[in-house]
Amino acid sequence: MAEYDDDSTGPEEDAVDVRQMFLDWLTGHLATVEVVGTKPTPWCTQWWLHPEVVARFKALWQASMQADASVMDGDAGAVSSWWINHWDRHAAVIFDKSNGPFRDCDPDQGHLHRRKDTTARIVPASMPPDDVEL
Repeated sequence: MAEYDDDSTGPEEDAVDVRQMFLDWLTGHLATVEVVGTKPTPWCTQWWLHPEVVARFKALWQASMQADASVMDGDAGAVSSWWINHWDRHAAVIFDKSNGPFRDCDPDQGHLHRRKDTTARIVPASMPPDDVEL
């Protein structure tokens, strides 16, 4: 166990809870979104079970932080650019009723409600044969 001087802080006190920062950003941002395209908007109350959605939301969060920093550096259009070039493009995929990751989910019925096999990966991945050049 590490020892600290009386005036220093331990690692727990200095640690930033990045997960909580991400969740706070996500819930705050989703609260501002009024319409994402289709009605009703496809959503999964267990969105974190969709690896693609998590990856897209994380990318959006990181790009949003960069846009906010760019505004502080004098780029007044950075946040507008983020909406157009990041949010609009990812939201079009995430909330696509026919092909998006939530297409088999229902806000009331649950995660992958419309799928018979809820444990199967939507796109199965396998290794190519050894003779395939990558």
